[in-house]
Amino acid sequence: MTKSEFEEWLVTLICKVYHQRLHSGIGMSPMRKWEVGVFGNADVQGVGLAPRPADRLSVLLDFLPSFQRTIQTFGVTIDGMNYYDEALRPWINAKDPDTPNKKRTFVFRRDPRDISVIWFKDPELGQYFRVPFANLALPSMSVWEHAQAKARLRQEGRSSVNESEILRAISELRTHVEESQARTKRSRRQAQRRKEHEKRLPIPFYMRPQPRSPKSHPLRQTVSYRVISM
Repeated sequence: MTKSEFEEWLVTLICKVYHQRLHSGIGMSPMRKWEVGVFGNADVQGVGLAPRPADRLSVLLDFLPSFQRTIQTFGVTIDGMNYYDEALRPWINAKDPDTPNKKRTFVFRRDPRDISVIWFKDPELGQYFRVPFANLALPSMSVWEHAQAKARLRQEGRSSVNESEILRAISELRTHVEESQARTKRSRRQAQRRKEHEKRLPIPFYMRPQPRSPKSHPLRQTVSYRVISM
């Protein structure tokens, strides 16, 4: 099961199974409890529907993993990868308003499925800005690919890695995956082709099982009896 397939499975489990099933702690299904809380019933006054967010992207980003980082002249570093965008420029080396002798930290969010971009929430505008890799030559990658690349480089004896080495390692890993997929597909096609050929191959006459007649059976013997008159 791929990660996308698992996400679809999990959403189905939550929305169509868990929310619809009786919950012993509340004596009803979670869906029914939500309906009572929002719309009310004979005993409870509902609070009404909450306003729908106008910016769907902000809702999505609010649920992504967050990081607190200071902003340097080169941008921001997360897991050894550098990010930069002009939206960061006004906040480079900004001081903490409560502790002037310290640098201010800012909220960044990242989708683990694609870490080529992080999202910076401007504290004054309250708006998210897209911040890509500082090195635009780097490809999109997931956090898991990044971890595999770093592990591969450590196996090669590299104590510290840079972005060019990460790029090389990810390219090699993706090549291995593509070659493996091609071999798997080729093996499946060959196996299927063998099965189809075996179905069409005629069985030679001399290889076919021959039926035995009762008289020719090696365990069957004919016994004659002689009747003697007294």
